[in-house]
Amino acid sequence: MPVGIVTDSTAYLPKSLVTELGIEVVELQVISNGIAYNEVDGITVEQVAIALRANKPVTTSRPNPELFVAAYERLISNGADSIVSTHLSRELSGTFESATLASRSVSCPVEVIDSRGIAMMLGFAVQAGAKLAKSGGALNEVVDLVNRKCLGSSILFYVDSLEFLERGGRINAVQARMGSAMNLKPLLHMLDGKVEQRELVRTREKALNRMVDLVCAAARIKSEIAVHHVDAAAAAHELASILQTRTGLVDISVSAVGAVVGAHVGPGALAIVVSPQV
Repeated sequence: MPVGIVTDSTAYLPKSLVTELGIEVVELQVISNGIAYNEVDGITVEQVAIALRANKPVTTSRPNPELFVAAYERLISNGADSIVSTHLSRELSGTFESATLASRSVSCPVEVIDSRGIAMMLGFAVQAGAKLAKSGGALNEVVDLVNRKCLGSSILFYVDSLEFLERGGRINAVQARMGSAMNLKPLLHMLDGKVEQRELVRTREKALNRMVDLVCAAARIKSEIAVHHVDAAAAAHELASILQTRTGLVDISVSAVGAVVGAHVGPGALAIVVSPQV
């Protein structure tokens, strides 16, 4: 029987791909003005950007374990005899813990994986695992591939302001105030599952050029690259075009992140994910 694949909504995989590969996606929630919305169809990242610009409170919430149990049971009823459930870093959310709790309540083995990342760091790994599962890969083979993709992936963020990361508790107040006081533009990355400041750069243009240089140094001939944005589509497409020229990789996807990541990084944010083809 095929291995079932589960992830959460912060993987930001295209709906067409989710349907094609039979991936179960469990949604996180965004709370705006005291109202909870599901991330996928309940609220858009553009609506989140408007709320943040208006200084309205926006927070996020993990899925409860019952949602994972329901996803696992759907896969089991469709013939899965094992499941790989891969999620955003446990350092950023309690989603991994909810999935782990749920895994103890179903009748087949469930391997819950902490991707130690977010967005297409997670998405590329889930996509690869789902393709292998669909072609008949065994549970241990799918787990090994997903883990290797997660471990080999990296992400760089550019944010216009550290304010939103500070609001969400993803960085401390000292980091945020130092960057603001010096009028510096931060470049962030994921380190051991946490969002950490990598560099401070004097201008937005220099920050984006530095992102490209760092990505080109990390990318290999057999790499996958994705560009994400929050209400900054033109800048994201420009970044992708530069990366195509510099790396020689033609198939670089560009997509808006969803409301959960948008709530934490704020309007104008850009990110580049590099994942090895393993």
